[in-house]
Amino acid sequence: MKLMNARYQNGSITRIPRSHGFAWRVRFSERVGGKRVQKSMTFRGPEYRNESDVRKAIEFAVIQQNRDTARSKVDAAFSAIIDLYKTEHMPGREHSTNELSTYILRKYISPRFADSPIREVTPLAVTRWFSELKLAPTTKASIRSVLSQCFELAALHEFIPAIERNPMSLVKLKGTTKRKKKIVQVTIKDFQKLIQALPEPHNIMTLVAADLGLRVSEMVALQWSDIDWKSKQITIQRKFTRGKLGLTKTIASEACLPLDEGLLAVLDYWRSKGSDSEWLFPSSRTGGPRSASMLLQSHLKPAAEKLGLGNVGWHALRHASRSWLGGAGVSASTQKDLLRHSDIGMTMDYGHTPIADMRRAHNKVARQLVPKGMLQK
Repeated sequence: MKLMNARYQNGSITRIPRSHGFAWRVRFSERVGGKRVQKSMTFRGPEYRNESDVRKAIEFAVIQQNRDTARSKVDAAFSAIIDLYKTEHMPGREHSTNELSTYILRKYISPRFADSPIREVTPLAVTRWFSELKLAPTTKASIRSVLSQCFELAALHEFIPAIERNPMSLVKLKGTTKRKKKIVQVTIKDFQKLIQALPEPHNIMTLVAADLGLRVSEMVALQWSDIDWKSKQITIQRKFTRGKLGLTKTIASEACLPLDEGLLAVLDYWRSKGSDSEWLFPSSRTGGPRSASMLLQSHLKPAAEKLGLGNVGWHALRHASRSWLGGAGVSASTQKDLLRHSDIGMTMDYGHTPIADMRRAHNKVARQLVPKGMLQK
């Protein structure tokens, strides 16, 4: 018995009158229980002036309706995959991550590829497009990442054959594997100078961030209820980025950290200043968490540059925290837990051993290597 291929449907569009104008009716048919059943969609005339507007609106529905036909895999436009990305990939992700993805789709990917068949969005086409874009390598890498996720969805939903290698893995970008800016090394003496140069409460905020090795998004989101004064510990359990509160970066990032007596005393002093806010460092303008970028640009960077410390940012202080722990002889596994990394390899990529600590370690070994009497004639 010869099986019939499913008939490709574009959807029939009919203009229908309404009491206050007109509307568009789109009809598809499908087999349910062996019988052909009509499905319809309606679009308001004031929002869709002509048939081409309706065609564009139903593009994703047409692709979905024809998923089992051979022609659908040939003719599918990349806009259908972009729609899948928005409806299936983005929900549940971090607000800040979705903001970036939405911007990349709207600004770059949709204008270039939305109307192109999926088969034309090839590694070569993307590589040539990148060569024309005057963008930083990191921005191109972000675009490639979104495209890669789009192709994974295309394969998952059978718009393209599932393959072992994502096409975007063939797109190579220069300047994305090597750090462009070298992390500034901050010694303990440098940090003490920085703290003394900053006004209150910025000095206390900087001290808390560096002492605990916090990400700045975690520091600005601290609440007084996070501190257990009796147990001398603090719980890191949220972050504040792009004006939104959210969960910490990873599961490992959510943890309890010990509080030294000295840091507890500083926090107790700051609490005695009389703020009724639930936040440790509330904004005087909004009453909520402060803007990390404003703190960096208006206070931390200017103070560091004035002291001649270089371009010190919040992440440089997190790296410095790792260096100080290493210089104090703290084990790698403990450093990992204090910095709340998921992987110890990440911890080892952080920070640099201060030259004084390297000299002590070097001397301890080197002095044993030189044979006695080696320099004697």
